[in-house]
Amino acid sequence: MQLDRALYLLSKADADVSIAVEYFDDVSALRAGVPILHEQDKNSVRSGADVLGDRSKALWRTLEIWLDLLPGPDGRLCDRYLLVTNTVAKGAIVSAFKAVGAGIKSPSDAVLVLRSAARLRSKSASKIQTTIDTVLANDDERLEQLVSRIEIVEGFDIEVARREMVNGFAIHPRVDATFVLDKLLGWITGVLRNLWAAQQPGVISRQACVLQCRSIEEQLARQRFLPKPAGDVVVTEVDRDRALARPFVEHLSRIDLEEDWVLEAVEHFVQFNIEKHRLAAEGEIPVEEWFNRAERLGQRWRNIVRRAKMDLPTGSRTEVGRQILAQATFDHHENLAGQDCHELYMTSGHYHRLADDDKVWWDPDFKPIDDRS
Repeated sequence: MQLDRALYLLSKADADVSIAVEYFDDVSALRAGVPILHEQDKNSVRSGADVLGDRSKALWRTLEIWLDLLPGPDGRLCDRYLLVTNTVAKGAIVSAFKAVGAGIKSPSDAVLVLRSAARLRSKSASKIQTTIDTVLANDDERLEQLVSRIEIVEGFDIEVARREMVNGFAIHPRVDATFVLDKLLGWITGVLRNLWAAQQPGVISRQACVLQCRSIEEQLARQRFLPKPAGDVVVTEVDRDRALARPFVEHLSRIDLEEDWVLEAVEHFVQFNIEKHRLAAEGEIPVEEWFNRAERLGQRWRNIVRRAKMDLPTGSRTEVGRQILAQATFDHHENLAGQDCHELYMTSGHYHRLADDDKVWWDPDFKPIDDRS
């Protein structure tokens, strides 16, 4: 629960606050290196467990730790002391603490309850009696200073807390918030491990966390512009048969391609069309980008044609055409909306889509209908 709570507190923190884990306390909030919040986390997997009962080790050990932290390193008192549990907090002591927080009881009243509850000894309680005695050895004034700052956070629910984190980090509504929070939690875990391994305090600033959050969001945004891996874009027999009747296949036949080359071109053509439709609908790629990309590919193709004719001045129509096809479609990856696009079918398929409209071709002797005299 500690790391979840650390992330939760980071989502709620002011811009100049950092969160420390296992430094002053289970979790602490710091401003300019000075604690402004201490937190003890008490988690239980047992439904209805009395984690903070009047003579529980968790309760009295927490009070002992917090009294040791009074006052802070600069002589000032910490503002808040949070006792967090995922169960319902029961017992006279925590009830008194809650009443102080609600303004129903005074800190002095709560200290009386604390001392009174401690007198109810039992055989099983003897294991914690030393801790109880240490706590109650403090005078009332010191105990009241602490009690007045204690907040009981009971029934902590991580799913509810995550919804608050989404707001706290202002996660963009069009990205997967669960993914972002999972990645943030993993990032926090890694940062803390590295700090502890270097024997440094486990402290993470709100600013660093927000920057990491934005970085994750940007990664997700970029993915909206990226096509799926080829293996995830399924080409059916029906798709393949329809594509085989398209004009771009006629262009391939003019340079006497082997069947497996043709079938691969058909697959790329279909996959490109599928992903173009999806990306246009879901990825928010501007319509003009498809026109601009086609222009870039067309310009590249024209240069390839010129180069092939220069390199193979005596080559046959088939030889030159195959050279043009290979240089255009075999290993080039044209970017998409300014993002690297490493799926070959998105470039190869786009070229075949252009060939389907007679915007490019492979046979150097081919002339579009509009150019024929």
